[in-house]
Amino acid sequence: MSKDKRHTGFAIAIAWPETYCKQPGYWYDGITNLLGFSNNHYYKVGHAALVLVDPETKKCHYFDFGRYHTPFQHGRVRSEITDHGLNINTLAQISDDGQQLENFNQILTELQLNHECHGEGALHASYCKIDFNKSYQKAMQLQGKSPIAYGPFKYNGSNCSRFVNNSLAAGKPDWKYRVKLKYFVVLTPTPLNNVNSLQNKVVIPKLLKTKAFCPVPVADKQKLKLTLEQPPKNDKIPENAQWLSGEGSGSWFSIKQELENFRISRFSSNGMLECIGVFQVSNSNSFNINLPFQINHLSHCQNVVVNQSEKIIIFKRFVHES
Repeated sequence: MSKDKRHTGFAIAIAWPETYCKQPGYWYDGITNLLGFSNNHYYKVGHAALVLVDPETKKCHYFDFGRYHTPFQHGRVRSEITDHGLNINTLAQISDDGQQLENFNQILTELQLNHECHGEGALHASYCKIDFNKSYQKAMQLQGKSPIAYGPFKYNGSNCSRFVNNSLAAGKPDWKYRVKLKYFVVLTPTPLNNVNSLQNKVVIPKLLKTKAFCPVPVADKQKLKLTLEQPPKNDKIPENAQWLSGEGSGSWFSIKQELENFRISRFSSNGMLECIGVFQVSNSNSFNINLPFQINHLSHCQNVVVNQSEKIIIFKRFVHES
């Protein structure tokens, strides 16, 4: 393990190789369908994520990239800031010499039990020492640039594996890891490629009792060019809630005015509360809750974007309730 004084934190590369992902919607999709590389327009390419361990607080910060609440063919970087369900409660236990994560399996088990990570099947993970601040700043920079064009081969675009690879490399790990991350890649990074580039590899079996996703034939091919359809609204979802989706997931957003502030809630498709907080308008445009409005991308637990009377209004959370 690294003795470099800059390497104060840890980066954990995570892969769920059994996860299916919808085709990105580019020219090569038709060819791969004909060649049998995809199953009903879904690729079994896996999902990748990154956990950065702060050496001072021992806090574990989860990040990933995907088509969540974003326009068609775009993705965003998620973290507990934007998606509260990604919070990791387990604090890292670091060895006395600062070189090992002594509760590595405990951290991974918490993630494997969290359905909001969107991983399927066994979890593969490894870790190395990095400059925590540089990796964290890179991940946050990419979060600030979201939404980002989605695709494994898209110029200036990204996918989950490229995001993890880039954020890892930004932390300047030992040269042997940098070489593997950069050169031991066939065409584009994959979730397992990232994991296999580091050391301390561990595999955690599937723990959630959920039914594995299996792609079914798509009768209407036009749906492949759209984000997720609006689901039925059940009794748990407020009547005024609006649906906002990406290709990977969507949520219901509800806005209620409280004097000068606004309480905004986000619910899953089946009515589970995902986050709630008190927000204020953060830009110069004013909002009238009695006039028609539309929830827009890029809305999440930290910021909510609304279009009203051809004006963009941005709400920023200042009180976190859940």
